[in-house]
Amino acid sequence: MRQDAWTTEDDEILAEIVLKHIKQGSTQLAGFNEAARRLGRTAAACGFRWNACVRKQQRYRIELAKEERKKNKSQRVQAQLEGGDADHPTATLMTWAQVLRFLRQEKNTAQEWASRWRSTERQLNEWKAKYEALEADYKRVCEELRELKSTHDAITRDYKALLEIMERARKAALLDDDLIGPKFAEGFMYRIDEYGNLERITTGERMEQAE
Repeated sequence: MRQDAWTTEDDEILAEIVLKHIKQGSTQLAGFNEAARRLGRTAAACGFRWNACVRKQQRYRIELAKEERKKNKSQRVQAQLEGGDADHPTATLMTWAQVLRFLRQEKNTAQEWASRWRSTERQLNEWKAKYEALEADYKRVCEELRELKSTHDAITRDYKALLEIMERARKAALLDDDLIGPKFAEGFMYRIDEYGNLERITTGERMEQAE
C-alpha cells in the first residue's frame, strides 16, 4: 500500500471539513485548505480526492448541508431586518429607535425615487416638445417640396410646349422656302392660334387686319 494512499478515516475527515464550510456559507476551496493542513496534504490533492471520490459518497449530506446553509442565511437576514441578534432566541422585536431609523430610510428612498421620477418626466416633456417641433418642420418642408414639384412640373410643361411651337415654326419656314422660294416667302407670316398651333397669314390678310 502506498504511503500517500487515502484511508477511510482521511475521507471522513475531508468530508467533515468540507461539509462544515458548506454549512457556514464558505467555499469548498477554503475547506480544501483546512483539510490540507490537518491531513498533511496539498489543497490540490484534497480537491482532487473530493471531486473524484468523496463527493459522490456524500451527496445526501451535501444536500443537507446546503439546506442548513440556506436556513442559517435566512435567519441572519431576518435578524438584521428586526435589528436583533440571530443567535439570541428572543431577538424578534425592534426598538423605537430602529423603527424610526427604518422609516427615515424608507422616506429617503421614496423621496429619491420621486426626484428621479420628476427628472424623467421633465426629460420626457423636453423630448416630446422637440419631437413636435421636428414634426412641424417636416410637414412644412414636405409642403414646400410639393409646391416646388408642382411649379417645376408646370415650368416643364410650358418649356416643352414652347419647344414644340419653335419646332413647328422652324419646319414651316423650311417648307415655305422649299415650295415657294425665297422670292415669295416674304409675303407670308405666322401666328399662334388659341390651341398653340401655327397659322400662316398672307400679306393680303395682314393688310385687311390692319384696316
